Amino acid sequence: MTALYVGLAAVGFIAFLLAQPKVKALISFFLMMQFFDMAPNLLFGMYVWDYGAILMLVTAVDVFLRIPHTPTPSHAFLTVLKVFLVWLVICLLWSLAVYGYPLMHTIKNARYLVLGYLMTLIFVRLFAVQTDSFEFLMKWFYRLTFALMPLVVLQYLLGRPLLSGLVSDYEGEIRAVPVFMPFCLLNFWIICTKALSGAKVRMHEWIYTVLVLATVGLSFTRGIYIAVMLTAGLLVWTLLRDKTLKASSVVLVAAAGLLLLIGLFASGAADKVSGRVLSGFELLGSPDSTLEGKKKGDTFNGRLGLAAERFSLVWEKNPLIGYGFIHEDDVPSELRSRLRFGTVLGGTAADPTAYSRSYEFTSHYVLGFYTADIAWADIIISTGWVGVALFGTFTVTFIVGHFRRRSGIDAAGYAIGNGLFLQVVTMFLLTVDGNNFYTAVHIPAFMLAGYAFTRAAADPSYAPEPKMAFPNLMA
Repeated sequence: MTALYVGLAAVGFIAFLLAQPKVKALISFFLMMQFFDMAPNLLFGMYVWDYGAILMLVTAVDVFLRIPHTPTPSHAFLTVLKVFLVWLVICLLWSLAVYGYPLMHTIKNARYLVLGYLMTLIFVRLFAVQTDSFEFLMKWFYRLTFALMPLVVLQYLLGRPLLSGLVSDYEGEIRAVPVFMPFCLLNFWIICTKALSGAKVRMHEWIYTVLVLATVGLSFTRGIYIAVMLTAGLLVWTLLRDKTLKASSVVLVAAAGLLLLIGLFASGAADKVSGRVLSGFELLGSPDSTLEGKKKGDTFNGRLGLAAERFSLVWEKNPLIGYGFIHEDDVPSELRSRLRFGTVLGGTAADPTAYSRSYEFTSHYVLGFYTADIAWADIIISTGWVGVALFGTFTVTFIVGHFRRRSGIDAAGYAIGNGLFLQVVTMFLLTVDGNNFYTAVHIPAFMLAGYAFTRAAADPSYAPEPKMAFPNLMA
């Protein structure tokens, strides 16, 4: 049986090598997306993300050996990102050479960040080498998410998991945050931009929009709700600024939204969602921290307390580098004993239930050094104050750069570029409510590269005639 698997893998890899770069990128990204939650994320004892990352590096060799058909986009935020990527490599080398962390543990801990941000440059090159690759990938992501969002709704109605992503219980209901949600929201912002600017919106796009709202609602996640609402406000402000907002379109979208709300409340499905939204705004001003000690809460102040504690610890250790890419299993006991804020650990990499078994007999809870609750805490741990400063500069440069340049592309291109910008902003907002831009960095990497591609295409000096066209990606 092993020989059969090896033979199939060899044949598959040869077929992969013969494929076009855009097909290579799709296959690699599909694996890095953990099969879009359609299958378990472990395959033969290894995370499928790692298989995808290896194939993406093979794709990188392919695209960097090819001659690009268009010049590589040049943006200030890409320059800052490259400096940040160099700093990540320095932190990795420092972790190994100076701190002396175990080789495999350190590489394992660094791979998401280093390879994730490298993906931005790989995608930028891919889009320059094969100019139809961006459209190709966007269409596939649209189709995949369109097919999978009904399963999110169905598993809620059935009360049983149908997907392999993050699924938990919330007051007796299925609560899911699919790994592909960022792409659902990306297409949502594109469709909303089209609708509010008076462009034609097809029926399947309206259906897609409803499915996105249902998927976001069934996440029962306050941070996602607030981030989406803030980004929606930014969408309206951006359209007003660019003088593309149509009053008639606003009335149409508002009427459609009202009908959707009436349907949700009539079915009773909106009760828990509205409760989570209201409690989310209440927690923004909550004086109590439920991320302290043994509790597993998620108040905003608790996240700030956790981040502040990690910033303080890094200042004591090494303000420049921080703790580097120290693995959770290698955190010294004396350091862990000082933690007041954090997520309760269930176990180690070798034994995932090592700690959780002991909790049945003791009130002593082991807190993790890293957290999934706020990305800034993990960024400061791994890259120090310099890394935080570079990431902050990258964020500001990206946002300011967008508003300093006016788009000159057609309506379809404007909607796509605006959608990419808004979704990256949404993920920036979620860095205070999750680990966006620290794990699963390949997702914003694709969107950043796509944004660079669309913004560059708006520059008359970028591409030779005829100018790059941006057809309806949802066609």
